[in-house]
Amino acid sequence: MKLRLVFAGIAVAGMLAACGHSGHGKEMRAAPDMSVQIAAAIAATDRPEADVKRDEARRPAPMLEFSTIQTGDVVADLGAGGGYFSRLLSTLVGPDGTVLVQNPPIWLEKYGKFFKPGLKKLRADRTNITFLTVGIDDLQFEVNSLDAVTMMLIYHDVVLLPADRVAMNAQIYAALKSDGVLLITDHHAVDGSGEAAADPLHRIDANMVLAEVEAAGFVLDAQSDALHFADDDHTINVFQPEIRGKTDRFVYRFRKAK
Repeated sequence: MKLRLVFAGIAVAGMLAACGHSGHGKEMRAAPDMSVQIAAAIAATDRPEADVKRDEARRPAPMLEFSTIQTGDVVADLGAGGGYFSRLLSTLVGPDGTVLVQNPPIWLEKYGKFFKPGLKKLRADRTNITFLTVGIDDLQFEVNSLDAVTMMLIYHDVVLLPADRVAMNAQIYAALKSDGVLLITDHHAVDGSGEAAADPLHRIDANMVLAEVEAAGFVLDAQSDALHFADDDHTINVFQPEIRGKTDRFVYRFRKAK
């Protein structure tokens, strides 16, 4: 795979330096330096140009570094949409790893014209991908089969499905191996608003997400301020031109207790 390594290396170094962490609880499994693999994931020349254009808003370098996902891991990317993050993960885990790309059936029915071209290209380009079209509260994963699960900007969408979030979080917990990682990021809503902003603003209360995930048995291991934008007051629809790509987003890394 040809790579844009020079430019990607510069971008990764800068973005990783900007990634602020605050640790909670015990340390994660010892992780090797994945900076080369992260640079390769971002620089891969088979990435669609539309994905590359999203990098400024999505900041993939600090997200991949913060995830602690390693070469050879089995990772489920839930609510993957057209596969923006799935493709990055595919390079990161390498040929010995696997990425499970999940979308609910109703998403493909309603938004297929947006998602299916990206998924079709992903299927053609990569061999370490498995596609799952199943309900997000009916994941059907084997117990203790996953090293990591990612939910990138879609927890509020789970509210809109609707879906049984208690069942979803329980299934994710069961599927992860001991010390496995659940990475969740989403657009901040006003504190205390619960799920009220999910429909009108496509945002969600970070504290509600934290409480629901911890209720499933997870421990908050760390959070990152890499997607913090102080100018966002959490009250505007995330698709409004003046805020799109600049929303204040929480980034949580949870751990399945040993």
